[in-house]
Amino acid sequence: MSAAAADLHHLLRQGDLHGALDALTPLLPGPPGSATHLNVLSGIRVYFRWIEETRGSLLHATDTQAQAYSAWLVAQYAPATHKNRLTQVRILYDLLQAESLTSNNPFRDIRGALNRPHDHRPVYSPGDIDRLLQEANLEERALVLLGAHGGLTGPEVQSLTFESINFAQGQLRLNGRTVQATEALMSALERWGHQQGHTALFSATGPLFDLPTTFHLRRRLHFLCRRAGVTYRAWHALRHAAGLRLLQQDLTPKNRQTVQDHLGLHSEESLRPLVKLKKASRS
Repeated sequence: MSAAAADLHHLLRQGDLHGALDALTPLLPGPPGSATHLNVLSGIRVYFRWIEETRGSLLHATDTQAQAYSAWLVAQYAPATHKNRLTQVRILYDLLQAESLTSNNPFRDIRGALNRPHDHRPVYSPGDIDRLLQEANLEERALVLLGAHGGLTGPEVQSLTFESINFAQGQLRLNGRTVQATEALMSALERWGHQQGHTALFSATGPLFDLPTTFHLRRRLHFLCRRAGVTYRAWHALRHAAGLRLLQQDLTPKNRQTVQDHLGLHSEESLRPLVKLKKASRS
């Protein structure tokens, strides 16, 4: 047992968790002050507070105690943070085992809940979109509806040209797919186009918007959200709103395929999170 471990063992036997935390700090992975070092230290600090509050044992922790701590984490944190906190405590017990301070790691087989980031889809609600449209100028109205009704991606909006819009048929021709626009979307595009000089007698050409990069698109949306009092979410939250709007009709395989084609998704798996969200909204 090293001198640092002997000091740590003495502090733990005395029940001095605060002193033990100071003694542990030099033994933790990562250079002092690094993100890894600070994150592990933070996780151990949370665990020590929990032990104090529940009067648990650090050196003689049981599987039951580990399961109880995991359950407490579930109630306190999001799934990703829950998993991180368990990893940090697992590192603590690996360290204690390496220094012969404990005989086992009760957290070895404790795993957090399965977290699939792609299952979480931020979305602007119909109420959010209504407020955005109420505050929008002609250009912003066209932009919002291209996302919320057309389901276009940010790069697709940025690169949209007058030549890619069939005003007579109400369609947008994009790379690899054709989007049938809603009446509201086509009306917004026509009004914006007219302001830009696109009329029945004169067809404007070139980019529909002055958006050098998708950053400029996100910034426009951010400013509009601030004016409308709507929580800003990334552009794809408008695209998700378009998917949910189309799924409103029904969730049959045929309609799912229609929605998948409309959004330009390459697999049914890509649509699954929106289908799951739509089902949840009905329950």
